[in-house]
Amino acid sequence: LLCVMLVACAFMRAASAQDSTVPDDRIVATVDGQPIYAREVERELARVVGKRKIEPAALTALREKARSQLVDRRLILAYLADKGLAASSQDIDLAIGRVRKQLAQQEVSLEDYVKDAGMSMDEFRHTLNWQISWRRYLQKFITDDNLQRYFDKHRRQFDGTEIRVAHVLFKVTPRNDEEALSDAIDRAEQVRQQVVSGELSFTDAARERSDAPTGANGGDIGFITRHQPMPEPFSQAAFALDKGQTSQPVVSPVGVHLIQCLEIKPGKKTWQGVRTRIVPAVTLYLFEWVADQQRPNATIEINE
Repeated sequence: LLCVMLVACAFMRAASAQDSTVPDDRIVATVDGQPIYAREVERELARVVGKRKIEPAALTALREKARSQLVDRRLILAYLADKGLAASSQDIDLAIGRVRKQLAQQEVSLEDYVKDAGMSMDEFRHTLNWQISWRRYLQKFITDDNLQRYFDKHRRQFDGTEIRVAHVLFKVTPRNDEEALSDAIDRAEQVRQQVVSGELSFTDAARERSDAPTGANGGDIGFITRHQPMPEPFSQAAFALDKGQTSQPVVSPVGVHLIQCLEIKPGKKTWQGVRTRIVPAVTLYLFEWVADQQRPNATIEINE
């Protein structure tokens, strides 16, 4: 934990040096009266983006996601505190002592280091509180039994299952045209109703309505795996289908799809063989689950 904290602080120092907005005291959200500052959002954004070049529209979306993440962390800490699972003040003090000692070996004071990172000591303590508390929670609940249980419920996501799918594509141009997107969704829903009712076969729908080259082949794409080669929204929807089932309209970067599952080829991988992929998935599941448990009990205000 100590090394992780020091690396995080070093990264925040670099981020604050590159982004003049980091020391912003503007409050962008509150959770039960606890403020979340713009500088916190910018630090989280810098951690996620790193040195990548991001388009302005995508950067705005990532900034909103960073704020949502920080809101959820506040909710999770409140939940853990209520359940007696959060770090104590003594735990945080001990962690600070270890950080201070390691920095002293580099002839750097903790106060200067934290200030240089664009943080207050309260924010530093909060960051330690989050890291210690969340790490303990994960150690308690990411067990072999829970990993296997999650694998069994989401087997297709991990065991190497392949599915053969067909699709009908309704292109949206330009991609950021909300009116064109809405129209494509409406057209997709109309075609879906015709397919589900038996008025139109999926093969004919693809041949007559699809904007994709596969339309001439009845929309048949062939076999895909969970994570390639299709965009994530497409794959996620496709792998939720049973054989012969047709999806709701699915929005992807290229347009709106109707997807039909033609064939399923079960995978053979065990949960032990894909453990390194299951742990992050369970971590994300727990993060969202705990935040959702606390959300109804919290007062959340978002400042635009």
